[in-house]
Amino acid sequence: MDKAIHIAEREWEGLRRSFEMCGDIGDFNFENIKNHRWLVGKEYESFISSLTEMNRKLSQYGYATPEALDVSIVLASIATEKLGLKNELALAFGMGYGFVRTGFISYYRADPKQILFYKMFFPLGRAWDLRCDIYLNLYPNLIKKKLKIVFEKFKSWQDNPKLYEQDYIQFLQGIEMIWNEWDEMNK
Repeated sequence: MDKAIHIAEREWEGLRRSFEMCGDIGDFNFENIKNHRWLVGKEYESFISSLTEMNRKLSQYGYATPEALDVSIVLASIATEKLGLKNELALAFGMGYGFVRTGFISYYRADPKQILFYKMFFPLGRAWDLRCDIYLNLYPNLIKKKLKIVFEKFKSWQDNPKLYEQDYIQFLQGIEMIWNEWDEMNK
């Protein structure tokens, strides 16, 4: 258990540095994480398992593992709650952050905001490889700025839900336009 706590603390401190332009998520407190409403019963046991398995795979796969996705979602969601995002938006932000961090998408909790997060973070797309976390480590100041932009957008959606609807419709129209162009090219 001490090893899992140490891993969680390391990951929290990484988040704290990455999110510093968004605000201070505070010091690591395992009791606050352990007692969080998202980690009751089996979810807590699964989180601990994901921490240790993620750490075991880190040298071989970097953060490109399903376990790293689970850890990223939980910790980033809790962190953004501390910064003022409420339930659903905090979780959606965590899922988007996990997607960007690991290259894996959370299908079992899929939310369109997860994809919008990715598109705001990487507006021109990104090629993934097994060491996708290298981007996050090479450009820390750019990452902080991008996280702030995305965080501010999520805050604006929280303050004005109609803005999210508008952004989502605009995103869908963009996707439709791309598919129409694709269809025209393949005739």
